[in-house]
Amino acid sequence: MSLSKTSRQKLNTCHSDLIKLIEAVAETEKCAVICGFRGRYEQEKAYMAGKSKAKFGQSKHNFKPSLAVDVVPLPLDWNDIPAFERLGEAVMKKADELSIKIKWGKNFKGLTDYPHFELVQEEK
Repeated sequence: MSLSKTSRQKLNTCHSDLIKLIEAVAETEKCAVICGFRGRYEQEKAYMAGKSKAKFGQSKHNFKPSLAVDVVPLPLDWNDIPAFERLGEAVMKKADELSIKIKWGKNFKGLTDYPHFELVQEEK
């Protein structure tokens, strides 16, 4: 299994650890990257639609390279929560294997965001 050209283009806007992680997951899971870096317009649009609680500059998607990635299972069915759970568990397991510290949007307070994975920054 591999990522489509569109998924790869979106993934390539992400931090190298996220690229390594999602490429490894895509070897065994059918998935697509729907968002990497998100500019001001896209972020404000997501915020206004209630798909993000962050305004521009507050989201990990707003950094270059992006510190967050949104990944969905294929075939995509937004109502197939078990498919999102399986993919999310695969991502978390692979992150652990690769020693990449991430947070899953499923566990956010106030907004369940199954496709969202973000790097956890080490405290300095």
